[in-house]
Amino acid sequence: MNSGLDIIKLVQGKPLFYLFLVIGGIIHVLLMFLLGFSIYYLIHIGNRYIEPGKALSVKRKHFFYLLIFLTFAILVIIAYQYRKLLGQLLHPIIWSIIFAYLLSPVVHFLEKGGLKRVWAVIFLYASLFGALILLFVTITPKISKETSNLIALLPQYSDQANQFVNRIYLKIRQLDNISPQFAGVKEAIEENISHIQYYIMNTLKKLTANLLDIFSHLVGLVLIPIFSFYFLKDADFFKKKIIFLLPKCCREECVAIARDIDILMSKFIRGQLLVAAIVGIFSTLALLVIRVDFAFLIGAVAGIFNVIPYFGPIFGAIPAVVVALLDSPSKALWVIIAFTAIQQIESAILSPKIVGDSVGLHPITVILVLLIGNEWLGIVGMLFAVPIAASMKIVGKHIMNLIIRI
Repeated sequence: MNSGLDIIKLVQGKPLFYLFLVIGGIIHVLLMFLLGFSIYYLIHIGNRYIEPGKALSVKRKHFFYLLIFLTFAILVIIAYQYRKLLGQLLHPIIWSIIFAYLLSPVVHFLEKGGLKRVWAVIFLYASLFGALILLFVTITPKISKETSNLIALLPQYSDQANQFVNRIYLKIRQLDNISPQFAGVKEAIEENISHIQYYIMNTLKKLTANLLDIFSHLVGLVLIPIFSFYFLKDADFFKKKIIFLLPKCCREECVAIARDIDILMSKFIRGQLLVAAIVGIFSTLALLVIRVDFAFLIGAVAGIFNVIPYFGPIFGAIPAVVVALLDSPSKALWVIIAFTAIQQIESAILSPKIVGDSVGLHPITVILVLLIGNEWLGIVGMLFAVPIAASMKIVGKHIMNLIIRI
């Protein structure tokens, strides 16, 4: 006979399970309100039979705030218990909000040009759709072909790496007065190379095996542009509703916090994406000039990783150097020189002009939050670590100013 846990595992992921989860959450909230109001009215009934000086003074407004806080705490606990499930449900909405936020300046610009907001959003979507078609027709086939070729050539690259190690080992053996400590160098390097090859092949097998799982998430991918369309079209409506739901006592401060975070995000996220695109283009052109294989694929990877401060350029350069090294050491040297020059241009010219010192975080703080983000959500965590930390700094600054005024 199945236990209760086995039954939950059996129905988890089914629509009926989601329905029961929602109903359970609603029941928890209703029970909290019922319990709270019962206690509130029992206190008032009891005060009738107690001397006025000894009666409990409970204002309805304060009790209502306490009830809201307790309800929120229960919802947080429920959300934590079902965080994986809620993450799957909320992913499309969260990415839709991010996508809409990134596109909102373009919509505002088109509105200033005389277009109504709905037509500005439609025009923007049509332009993006056309750009995607152009991208799929021109660049995507090349990247797809290079990816397929890379997968096919992995065993050959592994053999080349082994030959490279053998040559180094033979040169070391030919040196006079070689230390006995180097006796196991060849075996250690070969073992690490085999581990790397196994990891790459295993990852590719997992990606292939999970294609059906990727297709199962296509519904969420389709929902992202749909949700984003309505977030863009009805942005003012959502802003007014959110502001209306805020308590009057802290409404002005919350709006100020949101405004400061918006200014920071505008400079940082959009600027970082633009810089990453420029770095990706420069990297691809440099690899094409040096005649490194898979230039489009490696250039795209370098651009994507460049969004991550400090560590990103290193992660992006490693594939280029490795592929070039398997061809010839001189090519690898030219790749290192080219990527170093690109990063110097990015750090000295592009980032200061486009992004600026927008986050206002110390480099040590940035490195720490990047490590925390990597530990929490991997590469995605590193992408969002810096903006989240900067936003928390703004919130903390406003709270401290509020405390000082009080």
